Amino acid sequence: MIYENLNNIILLSTLLLALIALIVSTIAFLKGGHKNNIMTKLDEIYSRIREDIKFAVAPNSINLSPSSDDFMQFAVEVWRLEQRVAKLQMNLPENQKKGLESPLQKLKRYLEKYEIKVVDYTNQKFNDGLNLDVLSVEKDPTISEAIVKETVEPTIMYRGRVVRKAKIIVLSN
Repeated sequence: MIYENLNNIILLSTLLLALIALIVSTIAFLKGGHKNNIMTKLDEIYSRIREDIKFAVAPNSINLSPSSDDFMQFAVEVWRLEQRVAKLQMNLPENQKKGLESPLQKLKRYLEKYEIKVVDYTNQKFNDGLNLDVLSVEKDPTISEAIVKETVEPTIMYRGRVVRKAKIIVLSN
């Protein structure tokens, strides 16, 4: 309905512009000598009508599309929330656990819908070839190979590609 009205406005405006151009052209042709002055006036009228049409057709709402950086930050915050809920779940009754888990799962499905994957490396074997930012290395002579002691911030992937590297703390011998 709205688009039909907009199309009608645009059509009428175009017809009005064509009619004005025809009238001005006819006057210019008949007067001959004042051709440049009339063409200048025609250009001014055309510009004003064009701006009026743009204003009339422009949407009244603002597009609030999130940026890709906003999505990445959202993914990190969902991960942080998941970490906090996991720590709290041990001390909560079953109904409260489900009450926290359900909205968290909805947020994770939202990320999956947009093909955003969050990767946590905690307790995994550390490999120098991984695309990770190592914040610190802690020594522990009791372990045989380096592991990721803590993921401070996870890797964020979009369609299988890393868009934000994880920040980790490594435990090494």
